[in-house]
Amino acid sequence: MISVVDKEIIRKLYNVQGKSIRWIARELGCARQTVRKAIQDAEPPKYNLTKPRPKPVIGQIKAILEQWMEEDKDSPLKQRHTGRRIYERLVEEYDYQGSESGIRRLLGQLRRKEKETFVPLEFTPGSNAQCDWCEATVVIAGAKTLAQVFLIRLGNSRMPFVMAFPHQRQEAFFEGMSQAFTFWGGVPHSITFDNLKAAVFKVLEGKSRIEQNNFISFRSHYLFESRFCNPGRGNEKGGIENFAGFVERNFFTPIPEVGTWEELNTCLVEKCLQYAKTHQVPGTKITVEAAWQAEKGHLLPLPKKHFDCCRRVEVEAAKNQLVRFENNFYSIPGAWVGQHLTLKAYVHQVEICSNRLTIASHRRSYARGEEVYDLDHYLETLYKKPGALEDARPFRRAKLPGIFQEYLTALKEHHRQPGREFVQVLMLHRETGWDILAGALKEGLRQGIYQAVGIRQILENMTGKHLVAAPPAPCRHHHLAGYKIDRPRVEKFDQLLGLKGMMVH
Repeated sequence: MISVVDKEIIRKLYNVQGKSIRWIARELGCARQTVRKAIQDAEPPKYNLTKPRPKPVIGQIKAILEQWMEEDKDSPLKQRHTGRRIYERLVEEYDYQGSESGIRRLLGQLRRKEKETFVPLEFTPGSNAQCDWCEATVVIAGAKTLAQVFLIRLGNSRMPFVMAFPHQRQEAFFEGMSQAFTFWGGVPHSITFDNLKAAVFKVLEGKSRIEQNNFISFRSHYLFESRFCNPGRGNEKGGIENFAGFVERNFFTPIPEVGTWEELNTCLVEKCLQYAKTHQVPGTKITVEAAWQAEKGHLLPLPKKHFDCCRRVEVEAAKNQLVRFENNFYSIPGAWVGQHLTLKAYVHQVEICSNRLTIASHRRSYARGEEVYDLDHYLETLYKKPGALEDARPFRRAKLPGIFQEYLTALKEHHRQPGREFVQVLMLHRETGWDILAGALKEGLRQGIYQAVGIRQILENMTGKHLVAAPPAPCRHHHLAGYKIDRPRVEKFDQLLGLKGMMVH
């Protein structure tokens, strides 16, 4: 092998003095091929092995290392072999006499050999979307909260949709996708997911999955196809994985401070629209917004009916008119005590139903052991037991305007049964609402009216409509309340007297 100095001499003789390759080879006593290589390359010469040097010790343990590396793929990340641990095991278990550096070199070679490469993807318009979750800290109504952020993005135009929730449960998962479809103006033909519990009940071999029944119903409603990544292979939907980091750094920095979840999600939609205007589809000069407008025509049409994005749970009301759901309690009207009911859990609301009739609706609580009351549910019970009124928890927690307590105090001075009379007054809110009723009570105190019938008359004067005078009897069949039957007209029987040959009994 010639030295770098010899290379320099050869290159000067050829390029500066114009000597031929044959002349240089004869004068320097080297092969013409060597001269040609020196002329073509000024780099320092390197020695290249024609075949690898034999490594008898390393060669024997290569199979062992490959086996341990294969086993590591199924182990937690922090419980996989390091180079040091492999060396220690070889010494302990196989009486290895070689150096640790040799083991590390072999380990590096094996890892480089199995290093995975990826293929950039380009989806046809409307064909696919990718879905994922991330977390972000937000301040809602003054309280710092860790929000679960739903992310979904169209594969062709890269148009995103982002929505924040208190959790990642199935009802939030469905609501996020449903809102995304409405936002996009259509449904992608397929969506790629992780093996999240909201969709997958069990992961089988290969691409096979046992899916959650509710997820199958949701997918059937919107008619898209589902694709699931292999376990631990989030790179199969790398586009949305990378976008999650962008959202955390840009949509949630600085930490948003809002009053409600609804306000936060309105801000996130605005950020999605702004992103679409200021970013281009990779590899093109087309903005995300322009590509999205072109992709809309390739999406599946939205169904006519919105999917009911809730989780259904069978419940039974106790005698205290409460049903239990997730360690919290929600009130129902007394007429349904002891019946089997269906509770529909939405992200921010719960509804309690008997068959298809909604009998109660409450804000959803994420506390533990909280009791959520609606005073109206207890009015029939309090009408029967007026002595319990002032100590009743639903009444004490109702947060009624102060005028209600003032009127109750006045009733005690002017009425023999103030509790029952006051309950009848409260029932009038069903016709007018609490605010108008509060105004009627102020007028009642001014005029010195201390009876429910008098307050009813004031309300009729204020609203211009006739109100129910007496409390309705409890009814288990409220779905029949809308039917009205005309009173029979007895004068019709007189017509029979005018018919010949007819006898009236």
